[in-house]
Amino acid sequence: MEKQNHSSVLKKPAYRKLEDLNLLDDFLFQQMLLQKDTGEEFCRILLSTILGKPIRNVNVISQKSIPGIDLHQHGIRMDAYIETASDTPSGTGEVSLDAEILPAVYDIEPNKYYEKATLPKRMRYYHGLIDTRLLSSHMTYKALPEVVIIIILPYDPFDSNRMVYTVQNQCIEDSRVRYEDGAKKIFLYTKGVEGNPSQELRDMLKYIEETTADNVTNSTIAAVDNLVSKVKHSREVSVSYMKSWEWEEIIREEATREGIEQGTQRGLIEGRKEGKKEGKKEALMESTRIFIETCQELNISKEDAASKLIEKYHLSADEAERSLTDYWN
Repeated sequence: MEKQNHSSVLKKPAYRKLEDLNLLDDFLFQQMLLQKDTGEEFCRILLSTILGKPIRNVNVISQKSIPGIDLHQHGIRMDAYIETASDTPSGTGEVSLDAEILPAVYDIEPNKYYEKATLPKRMRYYHGLIDTRLLSSHMTYKALPEVVIIIILPYDPFDSNRMVYTVQNQCIEDSRVRYEDGAKKIFLYTKGVEGNPSQELRDMLKYIEETTADNVTNSTIAAVDNLVSKVKHSREVSVSYMKSWEWEEIIREEATREGIEQGTQRGLIEGRKEGKKEGKKEALMESTRIFIETCQELNISKEDAASKLIEKYHLSADEAERSLTDYWN
């Protein structure tokens, strides 16, 4: 069984060129969805490969946010919110958009940030909030569509070395009892080998983790690689990528300056050695808080925020994770 290096999942180089990014990197994955000429085709191919069946019609919403039920409740932001429409029973190929028959809903989430312990409850919360937006007051419960959350991970979430973990609710006393509530979670571990995953899925996940020409092994991945090339060579995307790095540097420098000033001032007021120590400690805490909150406002991913905390504030992986737990809303 493969040992997991927690810190290696979090750490990454200080700067990477746009052409060196992989589809597991939040920025590139989001840009694939945001571009009109790549988003729907990319998601259609990805879903078809993961599910092992053809998907023809998709509607993609990138970075769809669902707020909590009130101002004090936790909201969520989904990387790729996808609706697929089914054919009519006659098999004519016409899309059914009856108000009482909603299409299936998929959420695809590449996630390099190591949060193995909280993944199951995070998925539970995602399912709950997604469902609150799918049923209008005049609709019956049978109108709820199937909701499938797909997480792509570079680490093994359940330590069984499987590439695919499909999780659904079932009757504990008798597994033969059918319990179809339409809620499903699919965890994809890019390096897993157990369970006989299809060669198409193996190749696709390898390409997602290492998005290079060397990993283009079939026509389907070649089509995705062509879409990736369009995005990476887009001037608009290139400018957006540079700005994202510039913003992070500005945020870091401003947060550090403000945090140190505030913390140091508090330490000086105390006028004691312990006060000075506390000032430095509070300076770091304050700068970390400001940095994390600003990252959220700018939709910077949790993974990138963790990496920056480790790199720029010299925190350990555990300290970065604790800081995100304390301040990430």
